[in-house]
Amino acid sequence: MAVLTRTYTKTYALMDAWASTLPWDCLIRETTCVSATHKHSPMVDQPCAVESCREPLKDREQCYYVTQLGRDADGNEQAVCWRHVRPDDGPITV
Repeated sequence: MAVLTRTYTKTYALMDAWASTLPWDCLIRETTCVSATHKHSPMVDQPCAVESCREPLKDREQCYYVTQLGRDADGNEQAVCWRHVRPDDGPITV
């Protein structure tokens, strides 16, 4: 009798971080914002800069700027979620 086993693994490429930050949430930290329309980068709920990642950047979880990505069309550094820098350790939360 043969037993078939299937394993599905979600993998992420480990990237080299050169800086980390917390995403902005202007509704929570409204005292630091100039106005409700003032955009900061990165923002809470902004998509991770890795196209294949379906996770948004979350409030109070560090996100990272990595050497593998350049600036976006607006000239901002692109941030990735913790899954691409520290997948085995989980997020650093504040």
